Amino acid sequence: MQKKVIYLIIFLLVSLAFWIYRTSNIETETTILILQQNQQYINTIIISPSNSTCRNPIHILIIVTSYVGHIELRSAHRQAMPPDYLASKNASRIFLLAKLPSAERYITQAAIEDESKAFGDILQGSFYEHYRNLTYKHLMGLQWASSKCSNTAFILKVDDDTIFNFDKTVDYLLSIPTQDQFIMGYILNNTFPRRNSNNKWFVTREEYPRHQYPAYLSGWFYIVNPKTAEMICSEAPYHPYFWIDDILVTGILTEYLNIKLQQLPSGFWLEYYELVECCIRDMVEKNIQCKYVVGPNGGRHNLLVEFNNAYRNCKTSCSRSDQQNLKDTCIMKRDRTIFSDGMAEVRNIVL
Repeated sequence: MQKKVIYLIIFLLVSLAFWIYRTSNIETETTILILQQNQQYINTIIISPSNSTCRNPIHILIIVTSYVGHIELRSAHRQAMPPDYLASKNASRIFLLAKLPSAERYITQAAIEDESKAFGDILQGSFYEHYRNLTYKHLMGLQWASSKCSNTAFILKVDDDTIFNFDKTVDYLLSIPTQDQFIMGYILNNTFPRRNSNNKWFVTREEYPRHQYPAYLSGWFYIVNPKTAEMICSEAPYHPYFWIDDILVTGILTEYLNIKLQQLPSGFWLEYYELVECCIRDMVEKNIQCKYVVGPNGGRHNLLVEFNNAYRNCKTSCSRSDQQNLKDTCIMKRDRTIFSDGMAEVRNIVL
């Protein structure tokens, strides 16, 4: 009887050892597969920016996520903030592009190469342009910036259709003390995966099984230091690909790394394009200062130029009283539209 018990114990121990070994191998194989799939986060460069982009230590590197065909938007960024102006602010800029999709009819790869030769500010990856490839583009930009421009104090990530006041951004960043880990933007809390298959942002439970997204930063405009960007990029290949880039990069990965998200100051952000127009109108027509820094362009390619020009012309002669609060004085009618997935969008129309 004792022998049977001993044999049973030996059998159970051998079975447990085999199970641990097999489970360990499966986890290792899964990790290797994820790493192999995600290597293109790093090794995907077709066109690199000029070597002079980060030759000297700079305070801010702007990385602009741009669709390959958005020539006018890139032109607006260069016009609003020319290289000599950026240099005067101890800053530099690159644009993040992917390969031309087969459906693109209005631009060629040769034109992108000519643009790169002319301006030296293009970073192009070998994956194709698609909203489901934005994570590759986002991480490509952070990885390049944190490795090639590690001597910069801040990396400012913006989308090409985002309006932002660079003068006020610089002034604010100069007031921030040095921190070991740093990432700051507009924090989005308590957001949920779209489970309606008719929605463009539909996410399956296989892609994201959790009920709620972690807190993350809007990809429109956020600031990170190179060390934090490098931590995020180093961790990314160990995680399954998730195509909503700002949720993965500034939410899932920062949560895993226990990196604290910091909120931009109150009054930094304009949610609606129409408020940006009111802000510009106040500066140009009424000599009323615009205190806001970031907002959407509403599809107007040149609004970034108008916004920054108006601010610079108004900088020393404009003011805004407490009675001239923009959101009180900018008169708008609200049009509420309900979509098929039950989500509502509120559109503001300037009267």
